[in-house]
Order: sequence, then C-alpha cells, then structure tokens
Amino acid sequence: MRTLLFNAKGSENRCALLEDSQIQEIHIHHIHETAGAIYAGRVLNVLKGMAAAFVDIGSEKNGYLSVHDLPSSMEKRIREGQQIIVQVVKEATDHKGPKLTAKLEFGGQYLVYMPDSGYTAVSKKIEDSAERERLLAIGASLCKEGEGLVFRTAANGREKEELSREFDYLKGKYEEAKRKKSDKVPCLLAEGTPFFDRMLREYDLGEIDRIVCDESELALDLKARCSGTEVIFHQSKQPIFEAYDVEQEIEKALKRIVWLSNGSYLVIDKTEAMTVIDVNTGKFSGKSSLQDTVLKTNLAAAKEAARQIRLRNLSGMIIIDFIDMDRQEDRQAVLSQMLKEAKRDKVQSRIIGFTQMNIFQMTRKRVRPDLASLLMSPCPHCSGTGTVVSAETTAFRLERELWERQYMEHEAVLVELPADAAQIFRGEQDEHIKRLESVLRFRIFLNPSSESGTYRIVHEGDTEEIIRLLKKKEKM
Repeated sequence: MRTLLFNAKGSENRCALLEDSQIQEIHIHHIHETAGAIYAGRVLNVLKGMAAAFVDIGSEKNGYLSVHDLPSSMEKRIREGQQIIVQVVKEATDHKGPKLTAKLEFGGQYLVYMPDSGYTAVSKKIEDSAERERLLAIGASLCKEGEGLVFRTAANGREKEELSREFDYLKGKYEEAKRKKSDKVPCLLAEGTPFFDRMLREYDLGEIDRIVCDESELALDLKARCSGTEVIFHQSKQPIFEAYDVEQEIEKALKRIVWLSNGSYLVIDKTEAMTVIDVNTGKFSGKSSLQDTVLKTNLAAAKEAARQIRLRNLSGMIIIDFIDMDRQEDRQAVLSQMLKEAKRDKVQSRIIGFTQMNIFQMTRKRVRPDLASLLMSPCPHCSGTGTVVSAETTAFRLERELWERQYMEHEAVLVELPADAAQIFRGEQDEHIKRLESVLRFRIFLNPSSESGTYRIVHEGDTEEIIRLLKKKEKM
C-alpha cells in the first residue's frame, strides 16, 4: 500500500510518501524555492577553462550554466553581457548558486515539452514495443523542426487527442514566457511548477493506491484529476501529519543517531564533501555466530540507511561504514540489499559497492535541498559547526570554578546548568556533589537550565536565602 499525504493547511505545503504505513519520503515546499522557474538572465562571465558561465538571474547568488546545458545552436555563441533564457535545475546552496540550463523543459501529466531538444523519447517503464512505436509516431506528428518531447509513463494508452491537447498547452506556456521578456534583465518569465502538481508528476500515480489531503478544495481537484487513485479528505481535528506520525518521523530525521529495531544503530554525519553513515551493533548481540550477527546487523542497517537517505533527501557522495565482514558472500548480500532499496527510490543513484577498505560507496543525484537544510539554521552559539560543549565538559568546568571559591564567606551557591550536566555533576546517588560540598565548605544548589553547553552561577549567599529564591522560581 503506497499512500501520498498532502498537508495543504497553513502557509507551508508538505507531502509525505508512506509505503506499507512506513514513512519513506518527506517533501517540504521552501518559501524561496525556484526549481523549474524560467528567467531572462544576463551572462556575467564565461569561464572557458571550466566550459561554463555565470549568469545573473536576480538571485542572491549567480547561477552556474555549463556548456553541456546549452542547445547545440548556442554552444559557440555564448558571450559576456549576452541575454539568455534559462531554467533553474537545482536550488542554490549555502556555498553555490543555482544550477541552470538553457535546454528548457515544460512538464505536464503525460509528457514533457522541450522546445530546443530536437528529439522524441518514451519512458523506459513503457515496455510494450507497439505502444512505444505508437507514441513515437504521435510525437513525430506533433513536433516541428527543432522541437522535442518525452512521454511519461502516464501517457501509456492515452488517446492522441488528449496528448495533443497537453502538448499545445505546454507549448503555449513556452510562447507566453518568451512574450514576457522585457528590457529589464534579469527578470522572472515563468514560475516553477506548483508544489502539489510537481509531487503528482514526480510519482507514478499508477503505483499510488491513495492520496490523503487535508484541504477540501484541493481534495476535490485531486478527485477530478486522479480518477484512478482513491482520494480521501482528512477531516479530523488532529493535523494530518500527526495522525500518520509524520511529525515524529521528521524529528527523528533531524537527529544524528538512528536506532534500529534489533538494538543496533546508525550514526549519520553530513559534511560539505559527503555524507558518512556509521553502523554499530549497539545492544544487538545475536543468537548464533559472530559472522551471522554482523551480517544480520548490516542487512538491517542497509535497509534503514537506504530509507534514511530517501527520508532526509541526502545527495552527492555517500559512504557507509558497515561492520567489517570477512566473507565475500556477506558483502555481496549487503550490496544486493542496497541495490534492491535503490530501485524503490525515484531519485537516480549510483551504487559503487565496497572499496578495498570495506567502505561502501554510492552517489545520489541532488534534486533539491536536504530535509535538515530546509528545517534547520546554523547554530549561533557554535558558529555553524553544528556542535555544542558536551555535558561532561560543562560539569568539569563548573567544578573547576567552584574550587576557586573554596572557604568563601558565603554558606551556599546557586547554579543554573543543563539537566544532563547536572546529572554528571551530582554523580551516582549525589556522591560527587556531597563530596565537593564537604571539601569546599559550602552548599551547592542546582537549578535546571534550557541552554546547553554552559552554566551560570546565579547567586552566592546564605542557605535560607537561596532556598527562598528556588521556591520563588517554582511559583513563576
């Protein structure tokens, strides 16, 4: 059972894919998303050594246009200062501008119109040779010289009149974009595909069993457009993403550690160059030999790692440090598991396999920003490194400062610090804090703080005064 959840209530649109009640993918519409949008831009500089150019499209960062993304008629004619119509292929990142193409595409439900491609193609998922020939003949009759199109899987069995109507509609969008071109460059010529429309086109509706939507007008529209798929209007007061446990899954997908059902776990670290996933046996000890325990752990980790890659929308180079396996057949079993999971992912990936150091390698195409970059921002306290001072370090720093107050004239001290650091500072059954109080000759009162990685000495005074302060805080 494959279910699409559409969360249309509120200003942020979201979509989730469930396969057999397990969440596999989460998509969030970013307020500044530009993928698919078409601009009239201006070439700022041509880098012959990189066979590319930077184009000003009016965004914060200039777009990157490779010579491979130019129509053949333009490859040798691009120059600085030239006006050019481009389309955003990939969103900008923190360090790179958006990736552009001058090979424009206009996507519909059944086909993709390409004004300058000069060829016609059919989705590989349409395997019937007679149907492929029929569609290619229709494409040849629709396209004029230089035009091209690709038939989507949904075009299978559709009448020529229906396909022709969509072709004319998409071609009209291209003509409209060209007419919008003005003397003011850069400028936006056409918005990208609306979020929910794009989601419908990205998934093969023939493989979707139902769509659940929380907005009545969108639900009616979906029922009219998706005749072969069950559409359900979510009317419960409980938000749709809470009802299907998606909110909980989003929280988990932002964490570094992912626990598996057998007690083993993954550690996922994303860097600028790559994503690294480390596999650990954790609490799982197995019931047979060490080799079988390792294999079972790695197979479970492979399945969950593939799910986390889709869920978090990780891309680029990905390496997985599975637990070392001595047997070649075990490594082959893990490789087969990863290949099987990759086939379920609509985003293109390349499985490279194990290196001589038994490190698993793969790459995944970057289509849009990963989940964390959409939901998180750099930590202002750690300058964007993504780390904070550990609880142990905080506890030890506090202890060192309190030692400087040994034999002070006050009876007690009140300290605010995070709960995890307080637990370490106290020790088992408060042994450590009692020992410190005995040596330092003053009472130590701890009050929980929500600010991680630091502490604050709030007050020094007599014991009764601090107790009154704590009671006052409890009432607030």
